[in-house]
Amino acid sequence: MAGQLRQDPITEKWVAIATELAKPLPADLAGPAPFNHEAKPKEPLPRYKADCPFCNLAAFPQEPDVLRLPDDVNQWQVHIFANKYPAFVPKDDFKSWNEGPYRATDATGYHELLATRYHNQDEGVAPLHLISLELEALVLRYRQLKGEVGINYIQIIKNHGKEAGGSLEHPHHQIFSIPVLPSDIAELLHGTERYAKKHGEKAFTIILDHEREHKKRIVFENEYFTAFCPFASRVPFETWIMPRKSDPFFEDIGPDEREALAEAMQQVLGRMYTGLADPAYNYYIHSAPCDETGFVCDKSLFSHFRWHIAILPRLSQPGGFELGTGIDINTVLPEDAAAFLREQHLPEQVT
Repeated sequence: MAGQLRQDPITEKWVAIATELAKPLPADLAGPAPFNHEAKPKEPLPRYKADCPFCNLAAFPQEPDVLRLPDDVNQWQVHIFANKYPAFVPKDDFKSWNEGPYRATDATGYHELLATRYHNQDEGVAPLHLISLELEALVLRYRQLKGEVGINYIQIIKNHGKEAGGSLEHPHHQIFSIPVLPSDIAELLHGTERYAKKHGEKAFTIILDHEREHKKRIVFENEYFTAFCPFASRVPFETWIMPRKSDPFFEDIGPDEREALAEAMQQVLGRMYTGLADPAYNYYIHSAPCDETGFVCDKSLFSHFRWHIAILPRLSQPGGFELGTGIDINTVLPEDAAAFLREQHLPEQVT
């Protein structure tokens, strides 16, 4: 097919879809696939590694737990604790200042980690109850942190694999609680408001309704969530998991939604694990600001926003064009990516 330029309706950023730039599929990889994929399936990780600081807590003591589930010193499965090398640290007071044309503030806040008990429990192969437990811990800690003074935004991320910036192999998330509104979130908030003013409807509602009607980019659905490859996917196999309910706040999900979200994550990451040979990926949760005062932005912006999870496999690296223009080049058609993932089976779950 001829290349395409596709525009995200919220951010209004352009993405170049250039499938002709994809390298040929290796002949020894079974089955057709519309991408360059030379990686072989990886060896399963061991349950425990003595030289892993998140496995061997006796030899590598971490900061004290702020939350663990189950809340039992012997039976816990996931725990949250402060990062030993934080990007943000809590302070009773902090200052901001100007220096000529520049603005700065103290890097106050919280930088915490959620880790699983065992080394081999990445979401791609983890049992459903463990993924649900991770989500429960993230929601509980999110609710605690949003009440702290000076915390205006909380960003939950996961870096899986070296290519995605994962410094440790052991499955873990990072939780950043910061006093400022990130520019990407501000862009989403203002983009949804701009779309509503222009079209008279909520952007995420229109997007989700369109995807569910046409189904060609859907990877998985259940009662509460739809997982799909966005029309203007920035990287090959980018997938969003979006709630059917129009809610701006991730921390508002209840037990039934949490179980459904765990299923959606298991389905998407499990299919990536099988079909893409356990790729490196980043995922992050985009939620509305937790600022109750309206200090960082107008709270009326929240009404158009919908929280969601974005998963970005790292199968390629940006080049000069992407860095110079801000236009990503994606070599896999999102429709082909979704079709490929739908065909994959889930891997065997670890114990």
